[in-house]
Amino acid sequence: MLWRRAIRRVADQMVDLVAADALTDLQIEDPASAVEVHFPPVRVRCLPSPDLTRGDCSVDGYYEPFLDPEEPQILYSGDVIAQRARFTVMHELGHHLLNTTGSHLLDDLDRLGGSARGACEAEEAACDRFAGNVIVPAAHLAEIIGSRALMPRHLLKLREVTDASWEALAVRTADYPDTKTAVILLREPGEVSFVASAGLARWRRGSLVQPDGPLDRALARNTATADKDIYRYGLGGAEALFCDTARIDERLAVAVMSARRSDGRLSILEPVEPVWKTRDEFCPWCNEERDVGWCHDCAGRRCRTCRRCGCLTPIKNPVCPQCHLEGPFWPGSSICRDCEAAGPSQTP
Repeated sequence: MLWRRAIRRVADQMVDLVAADALTDLQIEDPASAVEVHFPPVRVRCLPSPDLTRGDCSVDGYYEPFLDPEEPQILYSGDVIAQRARFTVMHELGHHLLNTTGSHLLDDLDRLGGSARGACEAEEAACDRFAGNVIVPAAHLAEIIGSRALMPRHLLKLREVTDASWEALAVRTADYPDTKTAVILLREPGEVSFVASAGLARWRRGSLVQPDGPLDRALARNTATADKDIYRYGLGGAEALFCDTARIDERLAVAVMSARRSDGRLSILEPVEPVWKTRDEFCPWCNEERDVGWCHDCAGRRCRTCRRCGCLTPIKNPVCPQCHLEGPFWPGSSICRDCEAAGPSQTP
C-alpha cells in the first residue's frame, strides 16, 4: 500500500510538469508528433520489434539520452496496436522527464527502491503510472466512476472516450478504488490473459481460474454481477472476492474482482482454504512430507528435511538398456556407468 501511494505521488508530480495543451495533444494527437512538438529536442522513431534489443523497459521501446545528448531519442515498436504504441511513447516520455525537468524525483524513487535494482523497478512503475495518467486523465475517472464501485461497464465507457488499450485501462482503473481490486482480461476459456491488481498478490497471465466460476464462464455469457470467485485459484494467497464480468466479443471479456460488492448489498466472503491443507505432497529427494513453509511460485509447502519446494525437481537418470535400471551415463555412452565398469555384457 505504501509503495502504491509513493508511486502515485511521483507520477502525479510528473504529470504536473506537462503543460495543459501538451497533455491534450498527447491524449488525442499522434503521440510521436505530439512529443516532438512539445518536448524538443526529443526525437521519436518507430522501429520493428526485432530492432528493439536495448533497454530494460516494461514496454515495447526504450529511451536513449546518451547516443546524442543534443537530441535524445524515444524508440518504440510499430508492430503493435495504436493504443499500445501510445502507451509505450508516454512511458518513455516519463523517462525523459525524470532525466530532465523531473530529475529531483529520482531521489524519491531511489529511497523507495532501496537498491539499484529496486530503484529501476520503482522508475518503471512510475513511468507506467505516468503513461496511464496521461492517456486516462483523473477527470475521466472521477466523471465515469466517481465514488461508485468499479464495474466492467466503466472500463467500456473509458475505452470509448480515450485511446487507451485494454491493458492500460486495467492498470489505471485497478488502482482507483480504495479497496482490494483486480481488473482481469480473459481471451481464452479457463485462464487469465492479463491481471492488474491493487492490494492483492500478483496473478500471472495464463493461470487457471476456478472451474465453472464467473471468470470461467465470462467468454460464454454476457454479464455476471456480484458473483463470487477465487482470485489466484489454486495458488498461495488465494482470496474469495466479488466478481463482475462483461463479454466484449467472442475473444475478450473484462472482469472486475473486489472485496466490495458492486450492487451495494451486504454479504460475507468466506476465507479460502490454503491449498496445503487439502493436498499431500512428498519430497522426491528425501521422501519426507512437504508440510512446512510456503512457496508462492509453485503454491506448495517445503520439505521438512531439505526445505526444497516444488519449484525444483531432481534430475531423473535414464534407464540403461543393458541392466534396465536407472543410473548415470558417461557423456556419449549408450549404457550406464555401472555396466561400463562391469565390462561387456555376457547376455547373448
